[in-house]
Amino acid sequence: MWGAREPIYNLNHIIQLQAIIEIITIETAHALDLLAGQATQMQTAILQHPMVLDYLLAEEGGVCGKLNYSNCCLKIDDSGKIVKQMTVGIRKLAHVPVQTWKG
Repeated sequence: MWGAREPIYNLNHIIQLQAIIEIITIETAHALDLLAGQATQMQTAILQHPMVLDYLLAEEGGVCGKLNYSNCCLKIDDSGKIVKQMTVGIRKLAHVPVQTWKG
């Protein structure tokens, strides 16, 4: 039981926890980057469909004319760039430079 009270024992556990938190944070940032990229690709694909439908239904006033919609707007914000900027900040926060203990 005496070993658990030694400062080096506690320091080793703190360093292990720090490393685990850094790994989890970096992996989370990577996952968010992948999701942001996928969202940007989906936005592009989703915005292409109404353009094609409007072209095909041009004689009938496009999609809005065919469905008799007076307000027919499709807006999708691209938050992928913002998420990627946030993950850069997350990685900077998670990184801890190498530390040495001088007892």
